[in-house]
Amino acid sequence: MRSNYLLAILVSILGTAQAQTSSYQENPTATVVQNGTAITTAWCGGINSSQIQKADLNNDGTEDLITYDHNTRTLKTFINESTSPGVINYRYAPKYAKNFPTIQFYAILKDYNCDGIPDLFHRGTVGIAAYKGAYINNELTFTFFKDLYYPSPSGPINAYVQPNDVPSIVDIDRDGDLDFVSFDVIGTKMPFYKNMRVENGYSCDSINIIEQTSCWGSVTQGFYRTHAQNASCKGGSGSLNKTRHTGNCILHVDVDGDNDYDLFGANVSFRDVQLLYNGGSLNSALITSQDTLFDADNHELELNTWPVSNWLDIDNDGKNDLVFTPHLNDISSANYNSIALYKNIGTTANPSFDWINDSTLINDIIDVGSYSYPTLFDYDKDGKLDLFVGGAGYFNSITKLRENKLAYYRNTSTPNNISFELITRDFLNLSSKNYTGIYPTFGDITGDNIDDLVLGNDSGYVAVYRNMASSNSAPANFTFQTDSLAGIDVGNFSFPLIYDYNQDGKTDLIIGNEIGYINLYQDSSATSSKDLKLVANQLGGIKVGSSFTFLGYAAPFIGYIDSTSETALMIGNADGVIEIYDSIDQNYNNIPRTDSFYTSIQTAYRAVPTVGDLDNNGSLDLIIGNQNGGLQLFTMAPNNSGSIGLNQISKGNLHIELYPNPTRDELFLTIDALGSDRKLNIDIIDLTGRSIEQGTYKNDKTISLSTSHLNAGIYFIKIESNDQVGVKKFIKE
Repeated sequence: MRSNYLLAILVSILGTAQAQTSSYQENPTATVVQNGTAITTAWCGGINSSQIQKADLNNDGTEDLITYDHNTRTLKTFINESTSPGVINYRYAPKYAKNFPTIQFYAILKDYNCDGIPDLFHRGTVGIAAYKGAYINNELTFTFFKDLYYPSPSGPINAYVQPNDVPSIVDIDRDGDLDFVSFDVIGTKMPFYKNMRVENGYSCDSINIIEQTSCWGSVTQGFYRTHAQNASCKGGSGSLNKTRHTGNCILHVDVDGDNDYDLFGANVSFRDVQLLYNGGSLNSALITSQDTLFDADNHELELNTWPVSNWLDIDNDGKNDLVFTPHLNDISSANYNSIALYKNIGTTANPSFDWINDSTLINDIIDVGSYSYPTLFDYDKDGKLDLFVGGAGYFNSITKLRENKLAYYRNTSTPNNISFELITRDFLNLSSKNYTGIYPTFGDITGDNIDDLVLGNDSGYVAVYRNMASSNSAPANFTFQTDSLAGIDVGNFSFPLIYDYNQDGKTDLIIGNEIGYINLYQDSSATSSKDLKLVANQLGGIKVGSSFTFLGYAAPFIGYIDSTSETALMIGNADGVIEIYDSIDQNYNNIPRTDSFYTSIQTAYRAVPTVGDLDNNGSLDLIIGNQNGGLQLFTMAPNNSGSIGLNQISKGNLHIELYPNPTRDELFLTIDALGSDRKLNIDIIDLTGRSIEQGTYKNDKTISLSTSHLNAGIYFIKIESNDQVGVKKFIKE
């Protein structure tokens, strides 16, 4: 899937996708309250398997936070807003991430050129690529310096780092320049690439390496946690013929305070960390003892997968701490309790550790574990769209299984001030059902014109919780009806949506699936009882994702998405981008894709979009879920605010007057500047852009529409006549 990510980047650069001018911008500041506290990193998109670094991003003299997830190729930046030592307070600030190059496999920030500005190292094309850091307009930026090679009798050889590995970059011999250690090509020995800048008298702005030894510490790694000590370094790196441990993350820290560097090692075969003690010297390391199950403060790591070790002052008390994170991101990896903090209660030079928790930072994020799936629905009927977030569940470190839940965030917004409050992480106690995935939507699936709760899952079925409320105007009251709606099976993974596709007044069931197809089950009943029949298992010939994507994971949304006053089909895909399809109503055979990289938004894999006017200001907002289990929020860009919004007239000069507004049972319309013989197409639309009711009317002097059946809330009425369109907002009490 990494190739798909790169393809998306190339598409955005070369313009081969039909990507429209950006109309949305990321909004990281919208308020979210969890457990009575407003959190500052709510909309960062989740953190599952990130390496963690610190650097001053905005040149204010305080080190900020950077996370990089090599599994989803996502780099996130956070500004440090801590006001006192020992306090962890970072604010998600995505603007600084754009200053980083495309990262490969690891990101390490260290100053190599003595200017006090962090430089960047990542795998690049050959193993270690160095980028020079600088401040431009008080933002940390990077320019490529060079790939690292060392001399040999046969010519220059690259300093090798295995794909997926994390090397150690530190001044091993404490001579004033950075050195480099990594595992060799088969994961047996650790070549030490010594920087000879100081020895050769070169300027600070240079790196000049040699292979000092092919096995740092005189150890080799075989099939077990224990490393073989006193190993011969003859034969060069990679001389051992076989190993299980191709896949290593290493970190040098002086753990015992004796002025030489010890080693934290972690590899793909084990879920814990090994600590190797250096009993040698700065210039001649020798591992003399080892702790094969590092267990600081009597707390065993619960990441359940290959860890990566991080050494940074995360709590701003002036002392580096140990932070462990998963290096894998799969069904058996920690995805919520995934940042284990061992606080340093000693000093950086002579540390001692206390375990604090396994969810540092995560508690300040909207995060449902993995594969977050958001949808919007006015649950309490206060006229504001509430947020519901399902997903693939939270990994339980005791049972080694994922617990699937549905989170409910109540909308507390006021116009131009988006805000939510977490009410429960386990709506309707759905965790007790042991669903394999919870992918929610709302709409009438039972035929009574009252919106129900519909859940997709990994197995491709659809569960239904019927709304027993007396009408759509009353607060919802969901009761379990079935775990598997009869006749519905789309293979693996069902991502449902309720929409009246053929505009016959009866809602149909649309389901995206793992392959990337859209399935349409149409209501063929003659009565109020639903009779859903499969009429298309690849609606419109749609297959989402790039041409290199086998599994598309099509997550559909239908409604208004921008200022065009046109209903569109929006689909999130496996590559982490959003596709747009137009001309969908009653089109079964060939639905055109008009945008394959919507507004150039690239999120983590498995993008899931939902759109609605969250703060009732007349402009649409976009929320996207993803593989990392979090959400990102996008609002209409300020430079488009004059022309984008559901309450804007998108073309023509059709002038509409409506009254009373607010209304209870009836709404009266007058349309000026049109002849009485003109036909009017009238569409009532809710805050998600969903069409509630459509009809064709003759332009009489006054048109009367019944609103008694509508929920309380805010709506838009769209009127079209030939080439003229008008949109107005009204409130139903």
